[in-house]
Amino acid sequence: MNPVRKLYSTLRWRLIPVRYAGKMVRQLTARSVPARMASGAANDTGYASCSDEMHRCGFASGPTIPAPDLAAMQDIYGSRSKAVVPKAGGHPFTNLFREDDLSADNPVFRFALSPAVLDAAHAYFDGRFQFDSIQVLYSWPTDGDLLESQLWHKDYGDSSAFHCVAYLNDVVTPEDGPFVFVDRQDSARIRSSIFIRRIDDSTFAQELSGGEVRSFLAPAGHSVLVDPSVCYHYGSRCRRPRLAIFATFSTDKPYVGAQPLIRRNARRAASAAKLVRPDLSAAYLDRLFGA
Repeated sequence: MNPVRKLYSTLRWRLIPVRYAGKMVRQLTARSVPARMASGAANDTGYASCSDEMHRCGFASGPTIPAPDLAAMQDIYGSRSKAVVPKAGGHPFTNLFREDDLSADNPVFRFALSPAVLDAAHAYFDGRFQFDSIQVLYSWPTDGDLLESQLWHKDYGDSSAFHCVAYLNDVVTPEDGPFVFVDRQDSARIRSSIFIRRIDDSTFAQELSGGEVRSFLAPAGHSVLVDPSVCYHYGSRCRRPRLAIFATFSTDKPYVGAQPLIRRNARRAASAAKLVRPDLSAAYLDRLFGA
């Protein structure tokens, strides 16, 4: 990496205004996702209600994974997790979703493209959005100082984002490493800064000043929808291993582009998506993945 690109990369992960600059460039060059051409599902009252709740609160209840699909997911990713060797530093998790999982046969990919997820995201962004990433995160137990995403933070990939967080194992106690967050209104209590912040519990509690901390505790197969760009959150504070799906969408003009797995395999992902969602137009799905 040349010195200029290295400097830009460093600043992009430290300074919020640099992220805004990236979004401005994309606003001048990016194309919007066209309105869907073969389905009105995103206009369903349930998805509109979910969108309203997310715009108001920053989160909403998510769909439940059907039992056969959940069992298939647990078999695939539970097996892969056995080969994981935890690292001593950095993020205390790894992504088990691979390039060859971008397939209509993969139950996680199908879930991310299901009406309960994709159509809810379409409603939230009013159709102007793109597929950012799909991850199956295996989080391992840690001791000592909190690391990276275990600290309070917001995501700065875009000014608005859509997470569907779904558990593949029971996460019913704090020791299981739940996704923990505060809603849109309470997040506004936290001191703003031009720097991207990672905040310890003590400082966060002082700034939150009476706001409510919410822990998403649920059995395997349950999910929550949340905008991580407006809701402060943390996760992966595990005493026991955790497996969770993170399907993420952003606006069609984000601060930074889609994650490499999607960006480098856009045509493959779009082709698989057309098999999963034949009710949607090819042009719609091509634009969604940037194919």
